[in-house]
Amino acid sequence: MDPISALENSKPPRSALACLPCRSRHVKCDGKKPNCSRCDAGAKQCLYARSRRGGLDRATLAERRKQRAAASQTALQQSAEQHRSQIVEIESSGSWSPLDASTSDGSASMASPAIQIYADNIANDPLIDSYYRNFHIFHPFLLPRKYLMRLYQDSSRQPSLRPLIAIIRLVGYIFSAREWSAPLKDYAESCFLQAPPTDPVLVQCRLIYSIALFWYDYKTDAKSEMDAAIRLALDLRMFRQEFAAEHGASDPVLKECWRRTWWMLYIVDEYYAGTLGTKKPELLDIEATVELPCEELEYEAGDIPEPRTLQEFDCREFAPDSTFSSFAYLVGAVQCAALAMSTAPRVAVKEDSMQVIQAADSILDGWLLLLPKDRKQVMTKTGEVDELMFQAHLLIHVATIGLHRPFSDLKFNPVEDVSSCARDPAPDIPTPELVNVHTVRVLRSVDAQIRLLALPVSEFHHTPFATCIISEATLALLSACCYLFKGVKLTVARAQIRMMIGCLKALGELWPRTARNVREIQTIAHHVLGLEPARNPNTPSSSQVRLSGDGQGTPGLGTGAWGDSIDMVPSLSSLEDLCGWYNLDNLDTDLSWEMSMGNN
Repeated sequence: MDPISALENSKPPRSALACLPCRSRHVKCDGKKPNCSRCDAGAKQCLYARSRRGGLDRATLAERRKQRAAASQTALQQSAEQHRSQIVEIESSGSWSPLDASTSDGSASMASPAIQIYADNIANDPLIDSYYRNFHIFHPFLLPRKYLMRLYQDSSRQPSLRPLIAIIRLVGYIFSAREWSAPLKDYAESCFLQAPPTDPVLVQCRLIYSIALFWYDYKTDAKSEMDAAIRLALDLRMFRQEFAAEHGASDPVLKECWRRTWWMLYIVDEYYAGTLGTKKPELLDIEATVELPCEELEYEAGDIPEPRTLQEFDCREFAPDSTFSSFAYLVGAVQCAALAMSTAPRVAVKEDSMQVIQAADSILDGWLLLLPKDRKQVMTKTGEVDELMFQAHLLIHVATIGLHRPFSDLKFNPVEDVSSCARDPAPDIPTPELVNVHTVRVLRSVDAQIRLLALPVSEFHHTPFATCIISEATLALLSACCYLFKGVKLTVARAQIRMMIGCLKALGELWPRTARNVREIQTIAHHVLGLEPARNPNTPSSSQVRLSGDGQGTPGLGTGAWGDSIDMVPSLSSLEDLCGWYNLDNLDTDLSWEMSMGNN
């Protein structure tokens, strides 16, 4: 049965025409003529309203409806054939659903699907536009949009690019609709399965997909996708200089794209390690020979210069007036942060204070001091933010905070034990002689982060990996408010904490994992600042909140700030991976964070 007939047959039968007496009494009328049964039984005059359809009888009306239905079906089929090659409607069932509803006269109308993507005309796809406008600027490793559009016009390239287009649309949808799309997710995964397993495009696809999954709190799936991306990249030897040349098809833009893909995989691997706190970067010790990316404007314009090497970057102090791209400085920041942390102990003792100051600080300060003037400012005169330098500066400062806070006066509140970023020295370790140096170092890095967060932009819109970097600084500032600041300094710091939490909440409006982290930071702040409401005398105080070996806390922490009865421990114990930057206490002792000096 055709769809139109199915719709016709599924409609309830039209009710019989009611006479005027029955209509006025609001009773059921059988519509018999000349007299209905009710009027006949009551010996009443039975009258019917005159037809407004020009006196057409039922047979004529039925024939007219049949003709309209046939015409509508023909038009529908023609429309479907015209757009079938252009429109892919993704339903949860994965099948076409060309009919959505029927009109009052039984004709069909075209569907208005929740998700509509244009397979052949990707240049005008709003989801692709959303991806490039909202996500590509933070992680610019795919081809510039106009070059991707041009490449997709080659029909031989489309099978390889189909999974990439699918995952671009999923992320674009997240930013546009601010929600997850199960149909687009399923469609993207089906495209992954259909792609050749060794296609390097899958490295890009899985990297993007992993980020989206992770910040939507699908942690296990995110790890699986990242692991798959890393395995494929290593199998393809994407870290070698020759890879870009072999897969670039003599196209300088495409070769630059492959260089960026490797380095973004390298950067995100480090981001995951810092965020989770218990993961060693898998790509840290790979001796990469692939050249560094160029400037963003050059990449977008397709004007690709001769690429610079990592060795050149590592010797930039000996080359006067030498400057590199923002992407290159971000790569350098990742390497410097990792190298600095490798010089620090996993468990801090008093004697390690000087080592951190002499070794780790030299590495981090070297990156900062060698920045050209135009790289020290992340905002241009026209108000545009260099997103890659924004990330690089945040990374250097969060590394400084993580290194120095264990030796500083900014003590760890016991409630922070639930956070993997908390590395409180053992109670019996004396305060180091240079404790003030460590404290000032932390506070200066916190201030530097605050300056970055307070840039005059219309909205706080950055990579979700900024979540745990900001959280680390927030926890340090909370400690300063508790143990150090008084008077005006305390008032200003409290205002800064409000701003930092506000920045996190802005990210949390898009990414559920960030939203959860915001609630957890608020819980910690509530305890650290002593803002707990009145509680039962038998309820333990915040200083008594500890986690047992299985990660479960002490139950029964009373009522919440809004008067709701809550159990604080579930929200606290879920902080196992909150802002875990460089907390390596849980790593096996045989894991080494030593990095080859030749790569740094």
